[in-house]
Amino acid sequence: MNFYAISALINLATSLILGGFAFFKNPKKAINISFFILTISIAVWSLAYFLWQISDNYDAALFWTRMLSIGSTLIPILYLQWILLVLGLLKDKKRLALLIFGYLITAVFLYFSFSDLFVKEITQELNFKFWPKAGPLYGVYLAFSYVGLIGYGLIELIRSYYKRKGVIRYQIKYIILATFISFIGGATNFFLWYDVPILPIGNVLVALYTIILFYAMAKYRLMDIRVVIQKFIIFVGTAGIVYGAYYLINWSYNKFLGGSYNTKTYLIGLIVAPLFVGVFNLLSKWIRIFANKYLFFSLYNYQNTIANLAGELNDSIDLDKIVNSIVNTIKDTMQLNRAGVLLIGEDQGKVHYKIAKVIGFDETNGISLVKDSFLTQHLQKTRKTLIREELSILIKETNKITEKQNFQKLEKNMEKIEASLCLPLISGAKLIGIIVLGSKLSGDAYSKEDLQLLEMLSNQAATAIENANLYKKVQEFSKTLEQKVDEQTKEIRQQKEEVEKAYQIEKQAHEDLVKLDEAKTNFMLVTQHHLRTPLSITMGFLDLLLGGHFGKMPKKVLETIQKSQQSIQKEIEVVDDLLNVSAFQLGHGYVQLQPCIPIRNMLEEIVADLVPVAEKKEIYLKFESEDDIPEITVDRKQIKMALQNIVDNAIKYTKKGGVVVKINLENDRINIEVKDTGIGMDENDKKYLFEKPFQRSEEAWSANATGKGIGVYLSAQIIKAHGGDIKADSAGRGKGSTFNIELPVDATPFANKKPISLANGKLITKS
Repeated sequence: MNFYAISALINLATSLILGGFAFFKNPKKAINISFFILTISIAVWSLAYFLWQISDNYDAALFWTRMLSIGSTLIPILYLQWILLVLGLLKDKKRLALLIFGYLITAVFLYFSFSDLFVKEITQELNFKFWPKAGPLYGVYLAFSYVGLIGYGLIELIRSYYKRKGVIRYQIKYIILATFISFIGGATNFFLWYDVPILPIGNVLVALYTIILFYAMAKYRLMDIRVVIQKFIIFVGTAGIVYGAYYLINWSYNKFLGGSYNTKTYLIGLIVAPLFVGVFNLLSKWIRIFANKYLFFSLYNYQNTIANLAGELNDSIDLDKIVNSIVNTIKDTMQLNRAGVLLIGEDQGKVHYKIAKVIGFDETNGISLVKDSFLTQHLQKTRKTLIREELSILIKETNKITEKQNFQKLEKNMEKIEASLCLPLISGAKLIGIIVLGSKLSGDAYSKEDLQLLEMLSNQAATAIENANLYKKVQEFSKTLEQKVDEQTKEIRQQKEEVEKAYQIEKQAHEDLVKLDEAKTNFMLVTQHHLRTPLSITMGFLDLLLGGHFGKMPKKVLETIQKSQQSIQKEIEVVDDLLNVSAFQLGHGYVQLQPCIPIRNMLEEIVADLVPVAEKKEIYLKFESEDDIPEITVDRKQIKMALQNIVDNAIKYTKKGGVVVKINLENDRINIEVKDTGIGMDENDKKYLFEKPFQRSEEAWSANATGKGIGVYLSAQIIKAHGGDIKADSAGRGKGSTFNIELPVDATPFANKKPISLANGKLITKS
């Protein structure tokens, strides 16, 4: 067996092992499936290469070189597809069309792979008894596949490398490195095809492709297969114990009892069997404890963890109990040496910090993390988990000296107090706290699955903490109000003869009634939060069922689960709408401004999404736009929801004709017009349209019985919060309506400030 045959076997083994790990990590995820198919094509190429090298006759060598061409023809297009999935670019229609075109051309090459047009003949070359010669089509194939497809994939990788930040940038760097090494090495195979006397010495470098990617997966969570590898090693270790015990018992029977199958061994087996079961149970527990502590494995049950914590959070509105549950669950589940929760509040315009619960941390050190507010500002801005190991990446990437110094200071501070991870607790648009975690007892790094679990828990924790805070405020306000009412009633009785004082007391009582109404609204807000928490938890369980975490289920059961999920999602949307209304009425609504938002593309996307709805009603939905619409600074999510509400509203109340959506630029302001031929409005409808939620005319009820009367109200509040304006006009009932929306192009003055609070439709910048 020569060097080239051995190198082919190395390529075969590395590709199959890594591809298998990636597939079994998540067999339903497109990126894992794509990578697995790519490694299979490399394996086919490697196996054919090996069998060609050990062939001892012309026909066998010719057959295997043509089989080799099948694998090598598929590699470039499968590589490109995987790259586009890694970079999240397959959603782009142009790139998807390009990939489909690549598959069509690849199919043509595959059709001719067993013809003389591809591999013309086999001859002796240098040290090779059988070496293929290229047919006329082979050069076209090389140019298209290895220069065109792989070259384009590298271009997209390099573009993304300079655009992306954080861990994904390092993932891309290793993919680029692996691509250069493996494909340059593999390219040395092609010289002899064209009588260029260069040996294919780089062939073994193909194995480095999977080895480098394996390193990226372990260190930088690329397709995070580490948990699968860990569980595989645990499985192999356990199987080894069973295997060894079997042969030890069998050897003992043969050595001391004259064989494995006789009366003595059967009787002794009655004693040995239960003893082995008991010992094995003890050993399996010891293996798991040992692995969790020394082999860097985190073996925990996601479903049980989520279910237990969700139940505790849902059943309690006591803040201390909720915080204790969060800290204890995370620490015990992930086997951590320390964990804590830091809560952030605001009192009379001043931000204050409070250590709610710590285990293993010093309370003074915990507060030091937020002493200069840099950490809280960073978490508020990114809304992502901050990992101490990745701070060095952020330090390298930033060009701002002050930011670099802040990151360096934060890294030293986290290292000093032995904090490994900071997890933001976000409620709405506001950072209300931070979960600070130490290291695992095993010394292992946090995996992608760890971070996914923590993010799910933090979402539930933030909701529960906010609910508890709101409930506490309502209780405190009720007590204060009761005391004031008692005091003022007594004052009225004592000073009833003094008219002026009685008038003042009556006025104060009226103000207290207004506050009581606010307390009622707060109570509604708490109630709505309690509605959303179990709905969100139910959605999480349904996701687990659909994801196959509880095993394979019949198709009818899955269909029923999907229908239930759709129904619950609608309920969540209703609760979200009610929460938004309550927030705006209390002046607690926020917008987070983002620069460079392509408003024209957003509006075009909204129209495209709603065209099927209009077609179902047999009405038209058209979009008209000027070409030169600039990008603007807005809260992308909120503005998209507001515009979608307006367009969707027009469709719902139009039975004949249709809706036209226009956008243009005038005097540095974006003008959007939504004109329909629907039920129209009278003057009374227009008067309360944007001022009061839940207000609907009889015609509106007839046209859309399921409407809640809050969509247009919310849209108006969001638009006004951006410094914009919205107006509605109609010639009367049955004569259609026109909604005119104005948004400023330049919102730079708001972009770098803290969240904007909405109060009576005006912009208020919090200091």
